[in-house]
Amino acid sequence: MNGVCFYQEFSDKSKRKPGGTVVAALVLNGRYWSSGTICYETLAAVFDWPNSPVAGTGVSLDYLRQKCKRINEAQARTIHPVLFERLDQP
Repeated sequence: MNGVCFYQEFSDKSKRKPGGTVVAALVLNGRYWSSGTICYETLAAVFDWPNSPVAGTGVSLDYLRQKCKRINEAQARTIHPVLFERLDQP
């Protein structure tokens, strides 16, 4: 999927306990500043449980670095199918 980077969310900063959700960063839309930090427009989990429904939101680059790990699209589809119900819509 072009223009989208996928990040697996973890429940801890050591990145040992997967949260069962994925953040889809819409990198083609560029970055923006909010409250003194760089952010991306994203689709992300609404709730803190595996395969949660998603909504559009902003996520800071700091959060992605601290609590997430970059993954490929195939891995993201396996971890968070509900995210792709939204992304694959025409």
